[in-house]
Amino acid sequence: MLLTFQYVLRSGLCAGTSANPKQVVFGITATEGASFVGYNKTCTTEVSCLMSNIGISQYYAEEIVNSGLFPYYDTNNVTADSFNVSSRVTTDNTFRCIDQATMYAAAVSGAFTRSYYYQSDRTFYGYNPDNVDQLGPVEPGYPYGNPNKPYYHTHGSDMGLWFGGVQPLRDDNDLYATQLYMDYFGSYIRTRDPNTPQPLLQVRGYQKTLQGIRKSGAWNSVSAPTGPIMRLDYPAMTATFVDQPQCQFLNYSISYYLQGGT
Repeated sequence: MLLTFQYVLRSGLCAGTSANPKQVVFGITATEGASFVGYNKTCTTEVSCLMSNIGISQYYAEEIVNSGLFPYYDTNNVTADSFNVSSRVTTDNTFRCIDQATMYAAAVSGAFTRSYYYQSDRTFYGYNPDNVDQLGPVEPGYPYGNPNKPYYHTHGSDMGLWFGGVQPLRDDNDLYATQLYMDYFGSYIRTRDPNTPQPLLQVRGYQKTLQGIRKSGAWNSVSAPTGPIMRLDYPAMTATFVDQPQCQFLNYSISYYLQGGT
């Protein structure tokens, strides 16, 4: 997702140009590629599944497997386990690597005054053509899914948190995360900075949001080849750019645009 709240009236952005949006927010969900990859349920090996799911040749499928960068977690279900690998490859190749490279290039070139980047690690319903698990496994105490267990973070599945439309709540942190996301969003709309002043949160009685941002620290703009980024959950976590070795393997290194996009 890209947030600017400004109309961009040109086809491109030039470094240091005053007409550019001044501050932007880019971000993805943690496994966004799960919405844009096939799910072959009759393939019999990881390589054949990757070929079908991603639409690549045997050579490239074997390159992915042999790289060791996209581990195969064996649950004795080859099609589901291969879909997991396929979704991670597609997330990096289609969303994560290019966005992270964009944010770093913007920081270095001055195309934007400030560039904020996030990854949503707590999500709900999104675009789900393959009908994969988006909420976590149903377990005792979690009738709507356990968000603390692995599940797919599909395309658009963080929108409910940004706009306060999350139902049903799987646990208390779903509510607290929604409040936190909305405070980040609201602050950016008001000031072009996602960081709400702590005295304002205190006066309004937003104690859970206040506790969350005190644990995570300020959401700083990208300034280096490592980020920083904000991993959104409750509480959120300041972190570095994700999957850089995988992006290098996929020919989308962090300096991709600074090297001419090659």
